[in-house]
Amino acid sequence: MPVSDKFISTKKLAVFGNPIAQSKSPLIHQMFAKQFNMTINYERILGEPSTFVEQLATFFADPDSVGANITMPFKEDAANWATEKSTGVIQANAANTLIRQAQGFRAETTDGEGLVSDLLRNDISLLGKRVLLIGAGGAARGAIEALLCQQPAHIYIYNRSAENAERLVSIADDDRVSAVSENACEKLAVDVIINATSLSLSGNVPAISDSIFANKPAVYDMVYQDVDTCFIKKAKSLGCVKAIDGLGMLVGQAAESFYLWFGVRPDVEPVLEYLRQQLAKG
Repeated sequence: MPVSDKFISTKKLAVFGNPIAQSKSPLIHQMFAKQFNMTINYERILGEPSTFVEQLATFFADPDSVGANITMPFKEDAANWATEKSTGVIQANAANTLIRQAQGFRAETTDGEGLVSDLLRNDISLLGKRVLLIGAGGAARGAIEALLCQQPAHIYIYNRSAENAERLVSIADDDRVSAVSENACEKLAVDVIINATSLSLSGNVPAISDSIFANKPAVYDMVYQDVDTCFIKKAKSLGCVKAIDGLGMLVGQAAESFYLWFGVRPDVEPVLEYLRQQLAKG
């Protein structure tokens, strides 16, 4: 594939977070770059809460630094630092991607696009569907705009904190979004369940009734492990045939960031396959 002259010099990228040693972003983006015969320098940077803004300024002082990914706990700081923000960033008050522009820096959130792309890759359409979104934190806020763009019939938000669920409803500002209580979940018939909490990483599942799985909805857990997460195991045990973890979302959101930086869309399949193989090896 022919490559633009702008790819000839080595472009610098980074992911900021704390902790950051476990990040797969450098590997993913290096694999993307190889698809276009590009040379990039992508590093992990351990962010410090007291100096994060200064760290960003130092990184971008190099004119070859074209962009950065931002992970926890700096997504809100990155959104506030940028000179321009996407609608999704404004809604979520969080950014996971920074892009150098001619004047200043633009903040984007690609998590929602990564989620939607992986849902569609797994033949899970949201068009006209009833969706239960579990969680109302940063992951849910970052996804709500992209989910609504898929034209679902309704998105129900369940969260342990009813106040936070209502806050997300307010952020979405759409008649198709409403908060539901734990008791109300028992009576819902939904087509898709998306777990936007990190509970699976600690071996826990959200406090929802097994009855929510009675309609055999498609199930998506935003996190991933080397084996099925406990949430996916539960869904499968209750008859849900289509139950998917968040590894594809990770690769999908990275692909969207890569597109925003370079204007070309990488193929996620070989990268996802490689990561699956590595996870299987433990």
